[in-house]
Amino acid sequence: MRGMLVLVAALLICISSVPAQILSASPETDAVRKQIDANNEAVGRAIHARDFSALEKLWSPQMIVNTPENEIRTRDDVFADMKKGGLNYLSLKGTSESFKVFGDIAIEMGHEDFAMAAGPAAGKQLQRRYTNVWQRTGDHWVQIARQATILNADAAWVYGSSSSASQPH
Repeated sequence: MRGMLVLVAALLICISSVPAQILSASPETDAVRKQIDANNEAVGRAIHARDFSALEKLWSPQMIVNTPENEIRTRDDVFADMKKGGLNYLSLKGTSESFKVFGDIAIEMGHEDFAMAAGPAAGKQLQRRYTNVWQRTGDHWVQIARQATILNADAAWVYGSSSSASQPH
């Protein structure tokens, strides 16, 4: 019993040292989340329209992406992929499951339901997990990192980068 009380006391001490913004939403966190939500919508519109000027304002020049194909890409790499027809979606809907603000950094995690417009997976409804990292620069937020993992399908098949890649399980 004494051991249990020590464990509970230790947990309470640990929890009390965690910043309040991590434990619950604050007005500041809510305001940041609204800005990031608006940015996410703007990114979606800009990708669909191939509006590189808008994306340059939303994505940091130093942005890095860990793609579903297990490649580390820069913002310029993503732009080059888009110019070749990449990131061409029939539909894309994100669902945020976690949102935390740590000073000038915001981290969002969730899942996206999407369908590609071209390639072997064209028209098929797929899902991926994502993590987006945003940084406050002045009075706005720019995306500095992204990681995405497709669920139940080989990314090479989805994006058409390999003929030997497998379809969804």
